[in-house]
Amino acid sequence: MSFTTTVAGRTWHFSHALGRPTAEHNGETGGCLFPSGLALSPDGILFILNRGQGQPTFSDNPSDFYRRIGKTTVEEEHFGDFARYEFTWPSGIAVAGDGIVYAADEYDNVISYYDPDATIPFPDFNPDGERLGDWGESGSEPGQLDGPAGLAFDSADDLYVVDSRNDRVQKFTKDGTYLMGWGRPGSGEGEFNRPWGITISRAGDVYVADWGNNRIQKFTPEGKYLATFGSSSGYGGDLDHPADVAVDSEGDVYVADWGNRRIQIYEPTGDVITALYGDAREPSKAGAYVMGRDVKVMEQTTKTTSDHPGLANIGRFGLITSVVVDGKDRIIASDSWGRLQVYVKDPDYEPAL
Repeated sequence: MSFTTTVAGRTWHFSHALGRPTAEHNGETGGCLFPSGLALSPDGILFILNRGQGQPTFSDNPSDFYRRIGKTTVEEEHFGDFARYEFTWPSGIAVAGDGIVYAADEYDNVISYYDPDATIPFPDFNPDGERLGDWGESGSEPGQLDGPAGLAFDSADDLYVVDSRNDRVQKFTKDGTYLMGWGRPGSGEGEFNRPWGITISRAGDVYVADWGNNRIQKFTPEGKYLATFGSSSGYGGDLDHPADVAVDSEGDVYVADWGNRRIQIYEPTGDVITALYGDAREPSKAGAYVMGRDVKVMEQTTKTTSDHPGLANIGRFGLITSVVVDGKDRIIASDSWGRLQVYVKDPDYEPAL
């Protein structure tokens, strides 16, 4: 079954779903439980930051082994997990040019980094910690952090951090040396209200998901305001607490429109093109594996509740938490269903007459 969206001379095909709402199984198939961030390595490996069961563990005996980073591909070749039990409240993730994976913890106010090849079979973990290092200090002074969320590396391998509760963006070297920052609380140009996601386009422009102001803001790498995408004015381009943003090779902008449960797509000029609402109608490779192994697992994960609408709407997005675009202009989005959906932008598509 094919699901195709064609608008304004552009076409997107739904491709497939990834993962399932659980942990990995025997290192063979991957799972996602409340994924809070996605990142792609230079060689196309996909890293999934999982928040887990949603309850931070404040003890020396952690129980939520779902909080971790999964390593896979868009084709769902699962390599394994790492950083299990390494977080309190994980939020954002990015990959440096050398492949080292960086993650933000919005409770501990630290940026930690990991060897992406140090995967550990489920459910084991390293009690001495798997991280290569970390940096970060709580506070509101330049270089300090309060609720770090989205992360993005630029072409010089400097790291932009969305400092959410300080309503600003800060730029650091990979080892945590503060370089610059901009932003303050408010709703004007260059001001923020609990910003969340961030991306840097191929042209070098910085896009920030301004969660509380229901908009995306675009800046130069030095923090000069350029444009706004979306609003909460009552029109078709409205956003409801955008969680993340991505930009494809042609400059089209994809917004994880969290509250509206969709990917809102904009022209580079800011005009609305269309929206994607989720088209998964078949289980992912990991989901099919589980179904073949134990049908009861599928029954549990699709049970109708007030928060999970059941099989009738299971193809639709839940609350979208993250969106990325890879080098092939494949759009990958994670949601509260504990899975990812993949769309492919097709520049050569010609609809049948």
